[in-house]
Amino acid sequence: MTADGVAVAVHINVAGPDELASLSPAICDGIGLVRTEFLFAGEGLPDEETQYRVYRRLTEWAAGKPVTIRTLDAGGDKPVAGLTAAGESNPFLGMRGIRLSLARPEVFAVQLRALARAACHGALRIMLPMVTVPEELEAARALLDTEVAALRTAGMLATRPPIGIMVEVPAAALAIERFDAAFFSIGSNDLTQYVTAAGRDIAAVADLANPLNPAVLRLIRMVAEHGRARGREVSLCGDAGGDPEAIGPLLAAGLRSLSVAPFALAATKAAIGRVDLRMRADSAAREGR
Repeated sequence: MTADGVAVAVHINVAGPDELASLSPAICDGIGLVRTEFLFAGEGLPDEETQYRVYRRLTEWAAGKPVTIRTLDAGGDKPVAGLTAAGESNPFLGMRGIRLSLARPEVFAVQLRALARAACHGALRIMLPMVTVPEELEAARALLDTEVAALRTAGMLATRPPIGIMVEVPAAALAIERFDAAFFSIGSNDLTQYVTAAGRDIAAVADLANPLNPAVLRLIRMVAEHGRARGREVSLCGDAGGDPEAIGPLLAAGLRSLSVAPFALAATKAAIGRVDLRMRADSAAREGR
């Protein structure tokens, strides 16, 4: 709760089930981001059964709380041997995220099948990275429907999980009303670097890659207002959610759900408790904003 009594959900970001070994689901409101790239880090691509077992472990750990699993976000600074393209002049603007998954449907289908099977064991949700146009969401949804039907025809248990999108491409944030997603999660790291044209991994321009830039906050507010109007959850799973100095502005922009690294959970909750949104609203009104 904020100081003036506004509820804020706090989830955790994880990169694999081993991170949860010493954690209880009671510490959070669920898992807001599972980075599935760790499954693709070894030799060869993971098969359906391998992925299913991992997704099931994550879902069962959450004990009924939501588990948001991001489909493979390969490309950019996360190359995958045998999958991502080599020699792109600017990999952050190239074949990455959902673009790559749709270009390799034989790989994407395996992941979707594993997710649909694991969804039978809890509140699993699928999140698509780097969505730019609605057609990408629709193509992923169609492929998921095809694979769920195939699993059921084969006599296997499968549930069709809800599909949401990450909002990290400015084109998606600016036209958020075009996307019929079950939920939205703002990827503040990429959204910030694309809005400010400042690479998040380049020290010389690090001061420009600021998630509190007014342009970034304006886009976050637009997405949050859309979600509130449509009754769709809007969360934020980037590094900004775990920055105590950023939490006040993010909540003032309309966010009511954050997902942070487990080590940042306590500090995030404490920072939320210090925020008084009524005072911030009064201050903004006095300043004419």
